[in-house]
Amino acid sequence: MAPVVVLGAGGRTGAECVSVLEQRGTPVRAVVRDPAKYRDTLGNRKGVEVVAGDVGDMQSLREVVRGASSVIYAASGSSYWAAKAVDRDGVANVAEAAKEAGGKHVVLVSSCLVSPHNRWNPIRLLLNSARWGLMDAKYEGEERLRRSGVPYTVVRPGGLVNEPAGQAQLVVAQGDNQSGRVSRADVAAVCVAALTDPAAKNVTLELVSKPAEAPAPLAQQLKGLFAGLKPDAPAA
Repeated sequence: MAPVVVLGAGGRTGAECVSVLEQRGTPVRAVVRDPAKYRDTLGNRKGVEVVAGDVGDMQSLREVVRGASSVIYAASGSSYWAAKAVDRDGVANVAEAAKEAGGKHVVLVSSCLVSPHNRWNPIRLLLNSARWGLMDAKYEGEERLRRSGVPYTVVRPGGLVNEPAGQAQLVVAQGDNQSGRVSRADVAAVCVAALTDPAAKNVTLELVSKPAEAPAPLAQQLKGLFAGLKPDAPAA
């Protein structure tokens, strides 16, 4: 079975994606800048190969994508000035590498409120300032992925929290008029589900959750999650 590439596997959301794939018995190629740093966390998991890669280095991306089935892009710039390099240009680089490798499906973890019509939203303004141009870069990265010609899914989560999966009812929307919170574990489950659901192809969605005394089992929530969502209009 060909592995799924997880870029940004050293981050909290990327690590959750690795965990979901591992639990499903899917081989994982976990991409980090320094594999030695993750030898005792990611490296001891069954079916997980930890490899070096950098979204700013096309040659390394070509290597990590080669022979893979699909890609989850969970990387995001960690320093104040890194957004353009990682959240914009890095996405474009991965899309190019995926295209060269035969059009691998790319699932991109973006963010609610990235769309330009939200430019004056206080949350967007705050996030755009906390890391210089973060939300602008994320939106531009989305657009470059859409224009790349590779099959994709853009998942825009609300505020990310560290809670177990399946503890709340997932809420999916389109149009980027949604805000709220969602657990990283639930985001990871949705990203992995998007890899194999034909209804997720070329779709952009917002993902938040709402408290529920008895939420439907996560597997049930994921079944048909993408049904009824509209694919994006062809990129200009």
